[in-house]
Order: sequence, then C-alpha cells, then structure tokens
Amino acid sequence: MLCAATPAQALGVDTLRFGAHPGKVRMVLELDGTADFRAFSLDGPARIVIDLPTFEWRAGDIDRAPGTGVKGIRTGLLQPGISRLVVELDGPVLVKSAFMLPANGAVPTRLVVDYARASAAEFQAGKDNVMGTLRTEDPVTSAHSASRPHDQNRTAGIAAPVTPPRKPTGAPAEKPLIVLDAGHGGQDPGAVGGGKTYEKHVTLATAKELKAQLEATGRYRVHLTRDTDRFIKLHERVNIARKAGADLFISIHADSIDKKNVRGASVYTLSDKASDTQTAKLAARENKADLIGGVDLSHEDKDVANILIDLTVRDTMNQSKFLANTIVSTLEQNNIKTLEHPHRYAGFAVLKAPDIPSILVEIGFMSNPAEAQALSTPEYRRKVAAGLRSGIEAYFQRVQKNHKT
Repeated sequence: MLCAATPAQALGVDTLRFGAHPGKVRMVLELDGTADFRAFSLDGPARIVIDLPTFEWRAGDIDRAPGTGVKGIRTGLLQPGISRLVVELDGPVLVKSAFMLPANGAVPTRLVVDYARASAAEFQAGKDNVMGTLRTEDPVTSAHSASRPHDQNRTAGIAAPVTPPRKPTGAPAEKPLIVLDAGHGGQDPGAVGGGKTYEKHVTLATAKELKAQLEATGRYRVHLTRDTDRFIKLHERVNIARKAGADLFISIHADSIDKKNVRGASVYTLSDKASDTQTAKLAARENKADLIGGVDLSHEDKDVANILIDLTVRDTMNQSKFLANTIVSTLEQNNIKTLEHPHRYAGFAVLKAPDIPSILVEIGFMSNPAEAQALSTPEYRRKVAAGLRSGIEAYFQRVQKNHKT
C-alpha cells in the first residue's frame, strides 16, 4: 500500500482538467507525487468526492467543459493529514473507475477518475462503491445514513469554491475595492536602474496609472497604500488593505538581479517555500517585517479558531493563485514579456493577509537596462497597467459569474 504524505511532504495538485468522452467523463488531476486516494459519488446535491493526503492546490482556473456536468469545485481539510476535493455536478453520477498513473519522463503523476451519469435507481444501486486505498477516520459506509443528511458533517471542513471565490462580501450593489501597493518609498528606493531610475518611482507611477484605468471603467473602487514618495512598513501596507475591507490586494514591484540580460514580468503568490533559489533570495531581501494579527477569534474555542483560520487562509490562497494565473495570461496577451515560469511562490510579508486575495507583481527588472528604460516611460507603464487591468476584470467577471451560480 502507498503511504499517505505527511504535512511536511504535502502533495501538490498542479492541474485539474475534464474531458467528455462517449459514455463517460474523464477527470485528470496532475500531482507532484503518488499517494493513496479515495473517490466516490454522493447525491443531495450531486457531487464526486476525492480524498487525498494533505495537498497544496495550485491548479488555478479550471474550464467547465460542455458535457462534463461540472458546476463548481471546492477543496478543504477533512481531518488532520487528509484533504478533500469536491466536484459539484448538475445531476447524479457514479464513479466508474479511478486509478493512479505514476510519472513517466516529462509526464507527471496523474490521478484519473472516470464517471458517468446515472438514473436515480442506478445511483442507489452503486452509491456505496468506493475507489482507492486511502483509509480515514471518516467511514464512507455511514455517508448516506439518515443521521448525516447531505454529507453535512463530512463537508464541514470544505472551503468555498476554488474557481473562484467567496468575494464580494459587501452589499450586492457595492463596487469591489482594490488596494494597490506601490513597493518601497521614502528612504527605501528599492532597486536602482541605469540613469538613477528608482524602483519606488516606477512602482508609484504604475500604481497611479492602474488606478486611473480601473476607475475609468466605473466598476471598481481603488485605494493606494501610498500616493506620495513616503516609506510604509510592510505590515502596515497589509493592515491598510484589511482595515479598508479590500477585495483584492496587489503589490507592485520592479525586480533586480545580478544578471543584466534577464528581463520579464512575474507574479507571486504566498507559499511557505519559494519556487526557486532566485525567488527565495528576492523574498528574503523584501521582507523586513511580518504580519502578526488577523481576525479576532479570542472568543472561539481554540480548535474551532484554528479550523476557521485554516479554511480562510486556504480559500484566500486558492483565490490568489487563480488571480495570479489570470494576470499572467493577460500580461502576455498585452505583449508584456514574462519570465519562463511567470507564476511563482514566495513568503512575501505583503502577501500574508489571511482574508484578502493578494499577489505581488514584478513588472520587470530594473537591472536590465532596456527594461528599466521602458519602465521609466509613461507609454510602457500604460501598457503594463492595461495588462493588469484586463486580468483584474477577468478575475471579477468569474467571481460574479460564480457568485450567481
């Protein structure tokens, strides 16, 4: 039997895709390792449940392909060491087969689940069929009992939809609030390009341009953490966003590296582990403070408070990853050069608001003479801002679409 991964060796779910085939739908999860799993279907409402050892969700946006019946996707913690993926469907189905394919060369490990539509009678006949070898403290045999209607206890640990998210939280007519954070400022110039071009000036000018473009749509409220050349501590930038009740937090920076030929934009989301050595160094350089604080849970039971925090953080990180992937796509569509792996992970302090989807955008390299020169021009900053604006709009369009379903 395969061994379930420990939290220190958490699985990564990198991709989730669906394909409609004659007589079945195939769901494929690309993983960064092999592990035990459990897959089964439920009704009231119709859904497929997949349990795996604790995983990090990195799949980003997921197309709901025609003919697959997929209405929504969510993930969450089932019990210590076990995470759950739930696929909500538009009608009853049965899992026909489920199997793990080990990595083969450049092809990653895949968990393949085939399911097919079922009549009420067919579902009743096959509802207790469970695929896989994973064992949990949550026996499937009691899942359909009258004492546990709609799988209520077992879904208590599941966060809001992964693609995408729980926001907006304000009044229905209230415009989303976006907080833009221009990196560095005051006595902290950030990276310095040729001709004494300071990162702090480039980021502020870009933030102001993006604010203008977003407000011109008439669909958003926009707030800047700073609108002048002043220094703000990292944790204060996050607190500004949280006190304002931000729906999104976007920190704008312009990177520097000892290789002057490197150029291109990148987008970062929060991770305990940086995605590469360069990212780790960048995060260490940027982080001069950390966020300690958050939601007041002082009146909650300790275990309940920990669960609430965990669910909130997981949901926020999933939303952030979806936003990052969307931004990468729209930057490239606007002919903004990006790095080879443009969505990266790091422990930036400004990304640690537990309840606000947050990204850090490196709009280019001040250490690259050509890119530093481009970033110093209003024309190029307008182009960058247009790419960011398009990504933000695509994000909120999906938010509103999922909010209605």
